[in-house]
Amino acid sequence: MNAVSRFDASRTRRGRGLPKHLLWAIYGASTFIVVALIFQLFFRYEYIQNQGTLWRVDRLTQQTCQVNIGQADCNPGSDSASTSSGGAGPSTSTSTSTSLSTSTSLKLPKRH
Repeated sequence: MNAVSRFDASRTRRGRGLPKHLLWAIYGASTFIVVALIFQLFFRYEYIQNQGTLWRVDRLTQQTCQVNIGQADCNPGSDSASTSSGGAGPSTSTSTSTSLSTSTSLKLPKRH
């Protein structure tokens, strides 16, 4: 083999890889999976301590669960996270809001 044919052989081997658009699609899908996994592990739930009770709020569905010894009690009736002791005891309520409202007040001059 002469020098020209050796260079030609390595050039044809390099061209046998995946197309660039397919590589970018794989990189994009991998990045999406990693970001979704990080969100699920670290940012999905918000934990709120209220009067000795720990509540877990799902940031996607806004479902509220009471956490006891590492287990979350997410009964359908506990979506509002309201509990009371036989109707006569104190009640606990947790709420999250995503509202970005502003308030303005108007001061009118006093009439003399």
